[in-house]
Amino acid sequence: MTRLFVHSASPGVKAVQLIGYQPLVEALMKAEEIAGDFFTVVTIPRGDFASNLDLVSPLEPEFVSVHAQFCDENDVRLNEWIDMIRDAGAKPAASTHSPGSMIPLLDELSFEAYLAPVNPVGYGMEPDIESTLKALERTRKAVIAIKPLAAGKLIPEKSVFEYIYRFADSITVGITSEEEMEETYSSAYASDI
Repeated sequence: MTRLFVHSASPGVKAVQLIGYQPLVEALMKAEEIAGDFFTVVTIPRGDFASNLDLVSPLEPEFVSVHAQFCDENDVRLNEWIDMIRDAGAKPAASTHSPGSMIPLLDELSFEAYLAPVNPVGYGMEPDIESTLKALERTRKAVIAIKPLAAGKLIPEKSVFEYIYRFADSITVGITSEEEMEETYSSAYASDI
C-alpha cells in the first residue's frame, strides 16, 4: 500500500480516504515520510471508537468519519463521537449507505461532511437514487462520493466523474494497482472539474 500511496502522489493526487486499520495507517505514515503529507479522510471501523481514533490521530486527518454501521442506525453515541473527533483535531464526518433516508436526519447533528454512495447507476444509493440525489442537493454539508464506480460495474469514464461532481464535492475511488490508478486519474482529469 505504501507504494500505491507514493505513486498516487507523483501525478499530484495527495489525498486518501481509508479505513482506520493498523496496516493501512502504517502504510500511509511511511508514504508521508517519502512523499510528504496527504489530505486524509479516515473512517473509524467497528470496535472501540476511542482506541481506533487514537490509532489514526498521528495521521492528522482532515476528516474522521463515523462508520455507516453506526450512522445508519442513528447510534445514540454519535454526538459523543463527534466531540471526540473534534477534540482530536479533525472535522467530523458521517458515512452512510442510506443517504436518501439518513442525510436528512444526520443534518440535525454537527457533522461537517458525508461519505455517501454516488454514481450514475444508483449502486448503494439507498433507499433509492431519487431520495439520495434529493438529500445530496439539500444538504449544506460537504459530500465525499464513495462507490463512484459501483463496485466495479462502471469503468472510470469522463462522464461518470462529471455526473458525480453534480452532487459531490469530492470523489474517493478504491484503487488496488498502478494501472487502475492511471486509468482512473486520466479520466478524472479529463472531466474538467
